[in-house]
Amino acid sequence: MFKNRLDAGERLANLISENGVVFDFLFACPRGGVEVAFPIAKQFKKEIIPLFSHKIPSSINEEFAIGAVSIDGEYIINEYGKSEPGEYLEEIIRKTVDLLKKRKDGYGVSFDFTSIKDKIVLIVDDGIATGETLFVGVKSILKHKPKEIYVAVPVSSYEGYLKLSEISKVIALHIDKYFFAVSQYYDEFSQLSDDEVKKYLALSKEFSKIQKIDGTFL
Repeated sequence: MFKNRLDAGERLANLISENGVVFDFLFACPRGGVEVAFPIAKQFKKEIIPLFSHKIPSSINEEFAIGAVSIDGEYIINEYGKSEPGEYLEEIIRKTVDLLKKRKDGYGVSFDFTSIKDKIVLIVDDGIATGETLFVGVKSILKHKPKEIYVAVPVSSYEGYLKLSEISKVIALHIDKYFFAVSQYYDEFSQLSDDEVKKYLALSKEFSKIQKIDGTFL
């Protein structure tokens, strides 16, 4: 369906424009969401602000998610996680938050979240599966009382779409009731490196410096 994340981002940017969505801040989930957000940042002249959240791994299989947590400690535990020992949950949540803080420091990102009060926020990712990691990310943004939050993705499961719709407005190019994995909708879905993410963040910062004067970007 999409050649790659940049192709998906261009098409998503057009859909956002067609829907008449105007936003003040552009957030994206590292790593893949940052690449999707890049064409959006370019079209709307916005800086990409990384939104850090991560799955909480099972004690039995670290690839299996039992929930998700954001960098500020906002978390959810799904049905599979309810059977995990409380001591394990407390420890793994702490370790995952520490991991997110190290990643944030590695990107050299600093952002004053109080500035989003009464503003419109757009959050981008490369797709929604269960929606858990995006859900906690949106919840952490909501603490700072924005006027409105949009979540924009190229593709979403129906389940994930409903979950995110509970706390935000969702814009998606494709919503699939028979969703299997985000990667199946991309011809190319390679893992991004941290250096690539930092490149996109730096370039988007330059976009945001372009001022709109008399209706023309200079």
